[in-house]
Amino acid sequence: MQQHPSIIAGLLLALLLLFSCSSGEEILKEEIPPVQPEEKIAVSFSGRIDLVETKAGDEGTPETPGETATTQTLRENVNVTIRAYKQAEAGSVGATPQDCRDYLAGGDGSLTVKGDGEEMLLAAGTYTFYALSVNAAGDTVPPALTSETSAETNELKNNTDYLYCAVTQKIESKPEEKQNVPLTFIRLASRIQITVTGTGGDDKITAAEAPAVTLPLTNPAGSKITLGATPVIGQYAAATADTTLKSAGDITNGFTSGCILLPMTAGQKLPVRIVFPSITFNGLAPQTDKLYTADIITPEGGFVSGKQYNYTVNITGNEIGFIRLGVTSWDIKPGELPDSSIEEDY
Repeated sequence: MQQHPSIIAGLLLALLLLFSCSSGEEILKEEIPPVQPEEKIAVSFSGRIDLVETKAGDEGTPETPGETATTQTLRENVNVTIRAYKQAEAGSVGATPQDCRDYLAGGDGSLTVKGDGEEMLLAAGTYTFYALSVNAAGDTVPPALTSETSAETNELKNNTDYLYCAVTQKIESKPEEKQNVPLTFIRLASRIQITVTGTGGDDKITAAEAPAVTLPLTNPAGSKITLGATPVIGQYAAATADTTLKSAGDITNGFTSGCILLPMTAGQKLPVRIVFPSITFNGLAPQTDKLYTADIITPEGGFVSGKQYNYTVNITGNEIGFIRLGVTSWDIKPGELPDSSIEEDY
C-alpha cells in the first residue's frame, strides 16, 4: 500500500522533534562556546626617590650632559598608594581609576600590597599610574582624594614629607608573567633648617643650652595635590600662628633645628624668635631666657618643592644676624646635607 506524503512528512517531523529534545542542548553548547572573561594582567611595582634636580639652564647636551639625577630606594615600610587610570592620552585624569591599592616599601625597592590584598590586575592597555606617599610608616598614610572621581587630595599639612610620582606605561597581554612598573618619586614639600652659631671677639658665647626656635610655617588652608596637574602642588602664604622647633648641637658646631613645610611664595616675612634657656658670654655671668628676634624673607622663587633652605644665624652679645642662606637638594635623611650648596649673602 502506498504511503500518503502527508503521513511520511509527519513521521519525519516527529523524529526531528524527538532528536532535538534529547540532544539539542548539547549541540547548542558545542556550537556556541561560553563568553570568556576579559583577560587581566598582574602588575607589580617598584619605587625609588629622586634626590637631585637638574639645575635650570644646565640640562646639557649629548656631548656635555648636565647634572645626573641620583635615586635611593624608599625606606622600609613606607606607605604608598597607587592609582591606575586607563586612557587614550597620557596625563589625562578625571574618570574613576581602574584600580587603587595601598602598598608597603620593602627597603630594597620592592612594593608589596598591604595586608592580605591581591596584586593589581589590569586589562591590556595604556595607563598612567599616580602614586602618593608620605615617606613614613605606621599610621601615617598618603592623603586621600576628595572623591573617587576627583583628581585633588584633601588639605595638606606641614611636617609631612609628601612624595609624588606619575608614570605612563603600556600593559601588554603577557599572561605567563607579571609586569613591573618602576616608580620614581619626587618631593612635593620643602624644608627649612636654621643653625645658630656664636662666633665673635671678646663677646663671644662661651656656654649655652640648646635654644628653642619659633617661626611661622606655611598656612595649609586650601593646599592640595592635584594628580596630573602642572604644577602638582602650589605655593602658599605664611601662617599667622607660630611653631616652636627644638634644636640640638653645641656652641662649637652650632645649634640646628629644622622642619618640613609646604612650599611657600616669595617675599614672605617670617619673624624668628630664638630663646636660650641659659647663655654665657665671655667674661659675663650666665643669663637665662635670653631672647633674640630677626626676620627671614623667603627668597626669589619662594620655597620650592624638593629643596632645603639652610639659614645660618650668628649671635654675638646682644646682636643677631643672618650671615648666609644655603639652598641645597634635600637628601633622604633630614639633617644630612649634601656637600655642595648655593650660598648667598643675606
